Amino acid sequence: MPTWTDPELAKSTLVRTLYEWWSANAGPAGIPDRSAFDLIEHRLLMPNVMISDVEPEPFRIRYRLVGTRVVNNLGVDFTGRYLDELLGPNFQIPWMDYYRQAYAARRPLMGALTEPTQSGSTFAYEFGLFPIARGGAEVKQFIAVEDYFDFTLTSGALAGL
Repeated sequence: MPTWTDPELAKSTLVRTLYEWWSANAGPAGIPDRSAFDLIEHRLLMPNVMISDVEPEPFRIRYRLVGTRVVNNLGVDFTGRYLDELLGPNFQIPWMDYYRQAYAARRPLMGALTEPTQSGSTFAYEFGLFPIARGGAEVKQFIAVEDYFDFTLTSGALAGL
């Protein structure tokens, strides 16, 4: 489950596009403000985007918006839910650690993952977690993107969901 901070390692145009926006809009606080993210301007990204709130103590991530492609591929709409509630005891991907790392560094974290499907095959995808402010200098939210490339739920339902 490799992760990286160098956008040149991303194969995904969605991850690179969001990184370019993040870099171009990082203000005096070193991170962009949520108000700089125009949903219409980024309409092609939106099906693959998740916007979440950060609760720093205890550290929690609550999903405010989950894109339609994410919902369709995972088979569940987790808008309004907390990440730690979604992860079962045997969950293999350290999502909480990834968010904590990006939160502490105040920098995007990108990576590539491979997930099993119910049919016994796998699919690979890339993700990016981008910390943002909301009317100040502190990290208050994340804009995340997942690029499933050509995978769709009809390609094979995810195992374990």
